[in-house]
Amino acid sequence: MQTHALTQAVDVRRGNARESSEALALDARRAAAGLGLSAPDLEALLEIDASTAASIRSGGARIQSGSALATRVLLLVRLQRALGDVYGSVDQANQWLDAVEPSLGDKPRVLLRTHDGLGRVVSQIERRCKDCLW
Repeated sequence: MQTHALTQAVDVRRGNARESSEALALDARRAAAGLGLSAPDLEALLEIDASTAASIRSGGARIQSGSALATRVLLLVRLQRALGDVYGSVDQANQWLDAVEPSLGDKPRVLLRTHDGLGRVVSQIERRCKDCLW
């Protein structure tokens, strides 16, 4: 039993959100919690239904890598990580999300609820990153 747990812990494919549905679902759950997203926020942001949003928030989701949902989830994860890199605190990140960003023409949080807004917001914040690895 211990050997199996150890194998999972060191299995790189299992921990890579780009390849593992389990890792991607865990990263989605962490990003949603870190950004303080409600279920309706998650539905709008990821363009999913209520049951899928609930599954992601509860940790029961399995997100197929390469799917449209996986692409949007990876953007969400990138957003959360970039905000952490740039601002270092939830309060400062929320201030940026809730203020009009001139280069985006609106508040980033408002844009997140639009189809192309997530990608635009991620691109904008990643320009400011010191250590974004994407």
